[in-house]
Amino acid sequence: MTLSTRRALVVAALFTVAGCGGTTGQSSLAPSGTTWSAVSRLTTPSGAFFPVARHAAAQRSIHPTYTTKKSLLFETNFSTYSINIFLTSQLSSGDPSPIASITEPSGGCPYDMALDKKKTLYVADQCLNQVEEYPKGSTTLKTTITDGITYPTGLAIDKHNTLYVSLIASGEIQEYANGSTSPTKTVTGMSEPFGISLDSSGNLYIPDFGCSCVWELPAGGSSVTNLDLQDLTEPLQSSVDQKTGYLWVTDGSGNRVQVYKLGSTTPVETIAGQGFPYSVSVQNDGKPKGETVYGDEGNSDVYVFKPNEYTPFATVTDAGEPTGSLLAKP
Repeated sequence: MTLSTRRALVVAALFTVAGCGGTTGQSSLAPSGTTWSAVSRLTTPSGAFFPVARHAAAQRSIHPTYTTKKSLLFETNFSTYSINIFLTSQLSSGDPSPIASITEPSGGCPYDMALDKKKTLYVADQCLNQVEEYPKGSTTLKTTITDGITYPTGLAIDKHNTLYVSLIASGEIQEYANGSTSPTKTVTGMSEPFGISLDSSGNLYIPDFGCSCVWELPAGGSSVTNLDLQDLTEPLQSSVDQKTGYLWVTDGSGNRVQVYKLGSTTPVETIAGQGFPYSVSVQNDGKPKGETVYGDEGNSDVYVFKPNEYTPFATVTDAGEPTGSLLAKP
């Protein structure tokens, strides 16, 4: 299906949400991967977005639990409502099989992910309006956070164990202090925030496809600033290489991944996409630090990059709809 055809399918899906300045106005179209086949799973409110179900991922044999002694790649698959877990050491071995998989609760759809200090895995579930918690090494759901959560798409956890959740329908960031299940701060002023990330100082970076921009929320701050990053069409997710200070941003309908040096507005690298770049993650915990992956819905593949390199050295194929990526050491 061509990009123009996919856009034609959502012309009637215009909706009203908060604009870039926080005022009510006519929104842009949903991410250009939206179709009725994905939306039909639930009654769709204003501002709910779902990627295209292009083709199902290949089914692979998995184990019920996973090791936490080595660095891992957590990769969400929207089309199978699951999260596949890979050993990063095996990513270059030629399309490795996952060592475990988490199946979402009935009706759920996974997006962004994050790990806290206890290595609990947090998953943003947009369809069920909740953030799910899976204990270290476990594929069994422990608990959920629902208070203040409406259509979450992005997650990040800072060194103080503060949880940040981006809400695409309301254009907000909700903050949850360590151990809290109710929001302790709400940050407004955005349009359609998606996958978020933190730098080493605790500053939050917020791609906003409604504004074709990336916002910065300073550590401890209550208001966002537009970074005025150039050459972005539909920014969806971000990740910061905390060692080098490089910000990676997937640009869905722009069909590229842009890399910026923090503090600069022009990209230092542009990586051509394969149809619709979606998820991205840089390894900041564990080894090798600086290794990066990005998932492309255009061909359902995940591409792996060595630190400080911008040509992939490995590919995980048949990843379905890779709506979230997380490289980390549990």
